[in-house]
Amino acid sequence: MATDKASYRNRGGILQRLVTAYKRFRYFSHAGSNLVVKRSAEFRMVKHAVLEVGSNVTIQDQSFFQLTMPDPKVFIGDNTVIGRRNIITAKNLIRIGSDVLIGSDVQIIDHSHGTKRDTPIRLQKAQIGTVEIGDDVWIGAGARILMNVKIGNGAVIGANAVVINDIPEYAIAVGSPAKVVKFRE
Repeated sequence: MATDKASYRNRGGILQRLVTAYKRFRYFSHAGSNLVVKRSAEFRMVKHAVLEVGSNVTIQDQSFFQLTMPDPKVFIGDNTVIGRRNIITAKNLIRIGSDVLIGSDVQIIDHSHGTKRDTPIRLQKAQIGTVEIGDDVWIGAGARILMNVKIGNGAVIGANAVVINDIPEYAIAVGSPAKVVKFRE
């Protein structure tokens, strides 16, 4: 029988298992079975950060997790794939469901800069929110999921979409800003 070489299903050899074991110990508050974390995945986290993943999760090459002040938490469900070069940045809460496929170059961010006129941008306090992504969601390559967004179960987010508003269950949303164009049948 031929080996399945699809990158998100390939569990890797002994070196990959050692890399995953080290990163599981070093960065994860909890990790289910069959976690795969590719060697070039990078994590920058404050000491009290919470990063929990379910079983059969894959974090692809060059993905970047930044969990920073004040109280960052990231929860990822079972059977979820974080694609290549993803950026997940949390100051508060990002929750990603089970059976989620996230394409390459996706950004998920739960905060933004302030925009008051009387203070330079670089001196403004962060605006902090949450991001919730339901189960069975597909996020296309290059999409941006911004703060205070909830994506419902079964939704599809098109490539390069910028999600700034909630997306209902089973909706297919595309564009910048993302708009629902139809629903899954």
